[in-house]
Parts: sequence; C-alpha cells; structure tokens
Amino acid sequence: MLLKKMLRDIKENFAQFFSIFLLSAVAMWCYTGFQANVIGGKKARAEFEENTNFADGWIYGAQFDEDSVKKVEEIDKVKEVQLRTEVLGKADEKYNTAEIWCYFQDELKVTRPYNVGGADFDPDDEDGIWLLNRFADTWKLKVGDKFTVHVMGLDIEKEIKGFVNIPEREFMCASTDTDTDFHNIGYVYLSSKVLPEEMRVYNEMIFTCEGDPLKLDDAIDDALDGGYAFIGDRKSLDGYNRLTDELSQHDGFSYIFSFVFVAIALLVIVTTMKRMVAQQRTQIGTLNALGMKNRKIMLHYMSFSMVVSALGSIAGLALGVVTFGRIMVDMFGKFYPVPGWEPDYNYKSFVLAAAIVLICALAAYFSCRRILKIHPSEALRPATAKSSKPTIFEKLPFWNKLSFNARYNLRDIARSKMRAFMGIFGTCVGMMLMNLGLGAYDTLDYVKNWYFKDLQNYQYQVLFTDSCTPEQAEEVAEETGGELVGMDLISIAAKDHPVSDDIISAKLAVTEGKGLYCVSDRELELAPIKAGTVALTMKQADRLGLTAGDDVYWKTQSENEWHCSEIGMVSRHPSITGITMLREDYEDMGLDFRANMLVAKSGCDGLDSREYISAVHDIDDLEKAFDKNMEVMDILVWFMVFFSAMLIIIVLYNSGNLSFNEREKEFATLKVMGFKSSAIRRLISTQNLWLSIIGVLLGLPLGQIPLQAMMDSNGDSVDWPCYIAPLTYVEAGIFVMLVSVLVGFMFARRIKRIDMVEVLKGLE
Repeated sequence: MLLKKMLRDIKENFAQFFSIFLLSAVAMWCYTGFQANVIGGKKARAEFEENTNFADGWIYGAQFDEDSVKKVEEIDKVKEVQLRTEVLGKADEKYNTAEIWCYFQDELKVTRPYNVGGADFDPDDEDGIWLLNRFADTWKLKVGDKFTVHVMGLDIEKEIKGFVNIPEREFMCASTDTDTDFHNIGYVYLSSKVLPEEMRVYNEMIFTCEGDPLKLDDAIDDALDGGYAFIGDRKSLDGYNRLTDELSQHDGFSYIFSFVFVAIALLVIVTTMKRMVAQQRTQIGTLNALGMKNRKIMLHYMSFSMVVSALGSIAGLALGVVTFGRIMVDMFGKFYPVPGWEPDYNYKSFVLAAAIVLICALAAYFSCRRILKIHPSEALRPATAKSSKPTIFEKLPFWNKLSFNARYNLRDIARSKMRAFMGIFGTCVGMMLMNLGLGAYDTLDYVKNWYFKDLQNYQYQVLFTDSCTPEQAEEVAEETGGELVGMDLISIAAKDHPVSDDIISAKLAVTEGKGLYCVSDRELELAPIKAGTVALTMKQADRLGLTAGDDVYWKTQSENEWHCSEIGMVSRHPSITGITMLREDYEDMGLDFRANMLVAKSGCDGLDSREYISAVHDIDDLEKAFDKNMEVMDILVWFMVFFSAMLIIIVLYNSGNLSFNEREKEFATLKVMGFKSSAIRRLISTQNLWLSIIGVLLGLPLGQIPLQAMMDSNGDSVDWPCYIAPLTYVEAGIFVMLVSVLVGFMFARRIKRIDMVEVLKGLE
C-alpha cells in the first residue's frame, strides 16, 4: 500500500523529485567523471613506477664514476645506484629540430625504460637507439628507421630498435612551446658506449632507497666529500610533478562540483518534503489513527528521497566512468604518456553515493518529524492557519507606495525563507560556475595576447644547432638586426650551500636587452632588466621567500659552483620560470655566452638553409600551434558551462514550481477575485527575477576566485593570470535572466488550469 502511495506521490510531484534525481545524478557524474581519471591515472602510474623500478633520488654533479657509486651504495637505506648521463640534444631539421633529451647509460638497475614497442633497451647495443613512443608516433617513425640526434657536438645516427617511456618525463614541453607538442620534444636512450671514451662523463647518479631520499643528504655529502651539486627527489622533477598537480586538480574538482550539487539537492529535498508533509497532514493523521506506527510512517516519507537520490546516484556513477571519465583519460592521455591509463573507480564512489542517499534521507527525516509529534485526532483536522505577523519589509517607510505585485512577493519571500535562499544560492553558484567556464576562454585569450604580443616583440625565432659558433650567431644577429638569447637549465635557491628541499629546478634566459625578448613585472607591465641584476619569476620568488633587492643563488646543471645575483625585479611569464639576465652581466661573471636562438622582426628568409641553423619559426605558426594545444580546455570549459546552465535551470524551475504549489490556493483566490492568469504569472516571474538578480550580483565576484585557483593548481611551472572580460559577466547574467523569464512562462498553462472549486475546498 505504502509503495503504491509513494509512486503516486512521486508522480504528482514529479518536477521536484526529478530535480532531486538530476542533482544526485550530476553530483555523482561530476565526482566519478573526475575521479575515474584520477584513480585510473594513479593506478597506472603505480604500476609504471614498479615496472621501471623508478628512482627515489637523483644526485647531480659535474662528474661521477664507479667509485662514486660504491660510496653511495654503502650508505644505510640506499638500495640500488646507477650512473647516467642526461644531456639535451636536437633532432634533424626534418623533425623540426625538436629538443631531444639524451640518456646514456650502461646498466639497467634504476628507472628502466618501459618497452612500448620493438626490442627492450639494451645498454650494450652500440648500434641502436630507443625513442619516446609519442615522438615516434607524431613523426611516423618505425622500428628499423634511422634517427639522428645532435648532442655534445656529435651527430649520432643509429637504427631505431624500440620505443620507450619513463616516469620522470610524464610531462614534456619544449622551450619554445607553452604546452606539450610532441613535434618539438622527445627523448632517446642510448648505450654509453656510443660516446668516445673521453666523453663518457656521468653527470647523474640515480638511486632507490628506503624512506625520504632528501634525509640522506648529509650522508651523501660525507660519502662524496661534497663532490656533487645537489640531491633531488621525485618532487624536484617538473616532468613528474606536472601530472601530479593535474591529478590533484581533478581530484579537487570532483569534490567541489559534487558538494555544490548535493547542497542544492538538500535544499530541494527540504523544501519538497516539508511542503508534501504539510499537504498530507490529514493522510498522516489517518495512518496514525489506523494504528500505523510513527516509525513506519517516517520510513515511508524518508523513502521518497532515498529512492530518488539512490537512482540518481547509480545513474551518475555509471555515466561518470563511461562518459566523462573516458573523455578525460583520452584527452589527457595525449599529453601525458603513461602506459595503461584507463578510467577506473574505487570504493569511495560507493561511499559518496551512500552518503548522498543518507544525507537526503536525513533531510527528509527532519522535515517530517514535526508533523508526527502531533496527536492523530489533531492531525486529522486541517492545519490551523499561521498567524500573520508583519514582515520586515512592511516596516519600510515606502511600503505603501509599492505595487501589489511587489508587496505580495516581498511577503512571500519573508514567509518562505528556505525557498528564497535556495533560489538565491543556486543562482549564485550557477553564476559562479558560468563565469568560471566562460572566464577560462577569456584567460586563454588574455595569456595568448600577453605571450605573443607583449613578451615576444618579434616575428621570427631562429634556432641554432649545437655546432653553431659564437661568430656565426653574431653574424646572423648583425644581418637581421635581431637579439641573441641563450637558454639553459639551472637550479635556484635562496641561500648559498642550500639543502635539496630549498632548491628549485628552473630555466635561465640570457638576453641582450634590445627589447625583442621582453620581461614583464608582477602587474604584467613590460619593464627592462636593470644592469647588474636579474629578473626572477614570481612563483619561484614567492616559494623561496625572495623579493626585489634580495640575493638569489643559481647554478647550471653542468657545474657545481653556485653564483649569486641581486634580484632587480620579480617578473612573470606564462611558461618559462626561473631567471632572466643581461648578457653583459652573464659574461662579467666569467661565463661564456652561447646563443641557442635569435629573435628578430624581419630579415630571416632563407636562413634555414644554413647548416648551423636548425629551424626558423614564424610567430604566427607558433600561435596556431598554441591554439591547437589549448583545444584540450574546450572540453573542461563546456563541461562547466553545461552543468552550470543545468544547475541554474533546475534551481529556478524548482523554485518557481514550489512557489506555485505552495501558493496555489492563493492563486485560486486571486482568480476568484478577478485576477487574470497573466497577472498571476507575473507574480511568479517577478519573484524568480528578483531572486535571480540577487544571485547574479552575489555570484559576479566569485567566478574569479576559483578560476585563479584552477590556474594555480597547475603547479609552479605555469603562471597564468586569470581574467574575466566585462562582456562575459553580462552574457552570464543575461543567460540567468533569460532562464528566469522562460521559467515564468512555463507556469502559464498551469495557472490557466487551476480548478478554483477543487483547490478552495479545503478552505470551507
């Protein structure tokens, strides 16, 4: 009997219960969609790291040998140690002179290359080369093809024997790109035996250990007698941390989106069940009078929200994994080469689903328990009308000058605070999410203009080969009137002789200060670098606790000596983080300037034919590549816009529907008094419009906060200042207002069909 009654009541209140179903489904959809990506990614990474025996620590220095290995192996808690040479090279011009990281080693103990195709890496094979599979796929390279890498002044041509992946380069980005483009970046593994005897100098020792490798710093320092630069752990690897930050970002999104939709669902349940129980007061009294226990009646009314939210949670759980979860994995798998990454789920999804059902059931419980305290004989009578007290709005000095429409709605809002709060809160959150989604597009355009129009005050990038001499680079600069730029990988710290926890991996840009390769300050205004000082990027300065006027210490990967420079400016750059300094200051420190590229506004036609120039890039082409790489944001943006629009529609429709049902007798009375249906419809529309305006105004400033948090969650290697255009606020506000107006029209037919005799029977 109660089951039939429940189904009948759900049918009669379909709109409200369907809203609960949708909100529960969307909450689980958001959670499992993001979590399927995160859980699958973490699972694949764990297997990847285990299969490759991924290193725990990295010891960097200028020169290591077998004796160094033996000394480190004797340290307590150190397990395995391996020598390795890591150096940046370049591919041939036909492969866009891509940056190629080269790993030379003669052992397979630690961080073994993971085989993706072809033969396993053989450190004794002097004739083979093993290539990153994503780079090979991009350039259609196959096993058996010849591939040449230009590194350390050598042109090494070998046969491709296989394709590999390694965990420490799960993210890669060329120095000329703002995001991953496997046309321009890759890595190779080769035997150390391919190098001449005099060039077999190992600059890394990688090791596995028990516990935190950074805590072994003192022991390693004693063992090597200080003969190394610094020690790093996995957190010091940008290629590893970038995916860690990405997964953490998605993990946070899953909880934020779920919380928003569950919170709205609770408001809907509270208002729906409160109204239903009030309407069924006499039915509850009848059931009590017939001997049915309060516990059974309570369970009956709790089952409404339990069944609907459970069905919604199940639907959202299934949809999240097979739809959005799959889309996320496919999308981000293109940028992060992690083998075996598939969407997955764990027990937390079922725990959250159970929590949603439980929370919804509790909301229904607290809505029902007041009625069940009433004696059955009293419950059988219609509820006594509440005594109407003057509302706070009626104390306004201009109250009597307001229209009937305004006074009627202000009284209703004051007497139905929960419903009004639900409308305002839902619209506010929807407005925030709408601004967050649309603001991502504005931020993308803003960063693009800042990067390509302001910082890059040139039209061409000319990339030099490793064999290019300083004289040849100077000759090209004189011909084109361009500016030479040197780039190098460095480590930076806030003090001399830093411990590994205080060291940040970054980049060094050495410019000639001609105004082509530009630097911007914290406010994104272009500013020259003061002679004798350096510009340190903002995130690195904040992390080290440094400001303008402080000293910063830095060293290149190929040396052990730390250099000290004064910070003249804290700068910002979207993707290149570290230090920028003038060539004259660099050379005054006794360092040899070597240009990696030249930037110029014109005069670069035909330069790519010279043997010491690997490529000439037009900024327009780089801008197109940037746009293509940023297409990945489209899915996230449309995801946020879609669900924010859904949230706004559900909240406003549900608010209007509840308002209609709660005031149906009042509307019938107004119709008896001669009010037309259009006038009554305006009552609903006016209130929805008011609540929407308040929600829009409250949500306007909130979009920028989560947007900046989303950009900052990409880690210290990315600095994207968020920006939401004024027009975006207007568009989002217009959308909310439009939905509000359309919702009002949706009740026009229901108002016309009000049966005044039937509705007013209860007032006899």
